[in-house]
Amino acid sequence: MSALERSKIISLVKPIADNAGKQTWEQLELNEPTLLQVQQFYDEQNKKGALSAMGLLITLLTGVPREVVNKLAFTDYRDCEAFLLGFLNYSPTTENGGM
Repeated sequence: MSALERSKIISLVKPIADNAGKQTWEQLELNEPTLLQVQQFYDEQNKKGALSAMGLLITLLTGVPREVVNKLAFTDYRDCEAFLLGFLNYSPTTENGGM
């Protein structure tokens, strides 16, 4: 198995902005989530479902407010999701130092 990419910049096809229009994001910088962030993801998933949980994780990693993340174009959301699922689905093997 190849090593996971630890961070990624997602260039948005549709920029997102806060409700006041004071701040706009044209890209999101994602990185490997911490154990606490993953726990928050799973807690949210159990309460509100997968889409809400992934939105929360994107918010936690980028610092972009939740109401703004909710404005992501679906293709931009899926790009973020694809990157983050690499960590959420990660399972170490003997080749890369696991059990």
